[in-house]
Amino acid sequence: MRIGCWMIIVAACGTIPVWAGEGAAGAEVEFTPLLDTYLAKFKPLFLEAQAASWEANVSGTDQAFARKQAAETAVVKLHSDPQVFGQLKALKEGGKVTDPALRRQVEVMYRSYLRSQGDPQLHERIVALENELDQIFNTHRSRVAGKDLTENDVREILGSTRDSAAAAATWKAYMEVGAKADAKLRELVALRNTLARQLGFANYYVLSLTMQEMEEAELLAMFDELDVLTRQPFAELKQRIDGERAAHFGIPAGQLRPWHFGDLFFQEAPPTGELDADALFARANLVELAKAYYAGIGLPCEDILVRSDLYEKPGKCPHAFCAHLDRAGDIRVLCNLKPNAYWADTLLHELGHAVYDKYLDPQAPFLLRSAAHGLTTEGIAVMFGALSMNESWLRDTLQVEPTTAHEVAGAMRARLRTERLIFSRWAQVMVRFEHGMYANPEQDLGKLWWDLKRQYQLLNPPESVQRPDYAAKTHVLGTPAYYHNYLLGELFAAQVRHQLASKVLGVTDPRRIDWCNDPRIGEYLRTRVFAPGALYSWRELTQRATGEPLGPRCFVAELEP
Repeated sequence: MRIGCWMIIVAACGTIPVWAGEGAAGAEVEFTPLLDTYLAKFKPLFLEAQAASWEANVSGTDQAFARKQAAETAVVKLHSDPQVFGQLKALKEGGKVTDPALRRQVEVMYRSYLRSQGDPQLHERIVALENELDQIFNTHRSRVAGKDLTENDVREILGSTRDSAAAAATWKAYMEVGAKADAKLRELVALRNTLARQLGFANYYVLSLTMQEMEEAELLAMFDELDVLTRQPFAELKQRIDGERAAHFGIPAGQLRPWHFGDLFFQEAPPTGELDADALFARANLVELAKAYYAGIGLPCEDILVRSDLYEKPGKCPHAFCAHLDRAGDIRVLCNLKPNAYWADTLLHELGHAVYDKYLDPQAPFLLRSAAHGLTTEGIAVMFGALSMNESWLRDTLQVEPTTAHEVAGAMRARLRTERLIFSRWAQVMVRFEHGMYANPEQDLGKLWWDLKRQYQLLNPPESVQRPDYAAKTHVLGTPAYYHNYLLGELFAAQVRHQLASKVLGVTDPRRIDWCNDPRIGEYLRTRVFAPGALYSWRELTQRATGEPLGPRCFVAELEP
């Protein structure tokens, strides 16, 4: 499964919500001038921070990163005002702001100010370190046999080579970015924890969950349940994969190591001889395909693609993300496209984030003009990304000959099941590692990382676990305590598919939805998922959009062969 980033700075009936606020009284009257004063200061800082972040990620220059750091520091400084925070805390805890839209804006402002309380110099150092780490990742190239490789080059080698030594050298060269980043990451973890304790939290992980309206026990319980439900089917799958990879490299299965699985972190399904997915996209114009697809379901995105930065260049961020620069329609995607299955999935994924933002209700208050939660936008993104392995998409969008598309579809469905099982176990590693790292940053983090990868992914470690390979995963550095949203997004996506199938399209099995050229799909998503923005919590939006609370039922049902 392809994972990018969602750039973050801070109705059951299916109709677009009516945004209230006029005629407010009592506590609403107290909050409204506070809100107006805040927005007058926050909007220009937000716009500058978003523009600076985009420039830094596209160019990678020292000047651009200096601008980004200054802009982010200004946002933190605005939110550090203890007097305003005290007013927001009283309004939130008093519960007297009853207008739904105003109440949600109180909550959004409260969380923004909560994160920025504490020592201002501590905040400045955190922002500086985060930018230094971003720049390390954007400029890192993996040096193998005297040649500098981009991340695309690394992926291509790992996915195709049969030379065990070449796979090991390439994987280890990429992991050198972890060695470059480790000291700064450790300092950053210590500073984040200090900040969290200043704010009354046990550690930064707990603070981050609070910022996302989640509870630590709730999250871990859900991941424990998913662990139990996926453990046995994954073990059976892994045994088969081990046999295939051992045969691919001509080595005994017991000698398999992390570089033998076609991917840097074993978060995706390894290539198989049965299906050459890349061959399907070798001559494809991914941008035109994506444009045609989204238009066909009533979510046109040509304007987004025109503003986007889609191809490799020096200094540019090697990953992918979507950014909504002004909350007024300036939405862009950053990719490093190549004509292969990975980037087909990734472009569809990032455009899933983009159309979510495009079709937010433009009348929504500025603070609520964003996705309800990380897990809801990730869910939509992973749902669309997976279409690159869907029969109707291959036939009607990629224009694969129908008989071939049907023949390929069975292998594609099996591969998608494999992708989801593998990703569910990889997400366990990320969540448990970050939880453990912030709870006890003095422990041997290399050992923790490889113990978890052995437990949840059934991987043999490299020769030594005394390696900072965990620091080579950009999310650990730049989007801390966020990764759980990718797997929770899978649960949300499964429930959305179930609702689309049963209530909108009249299909019995969600895995049999015809995803192409049906505007009913776009209409359901616009009205039930996108338009409300952040008016509802993730719990309430999930209930309204899918008819049930978030849970693993639909996701696990789709894992059945």
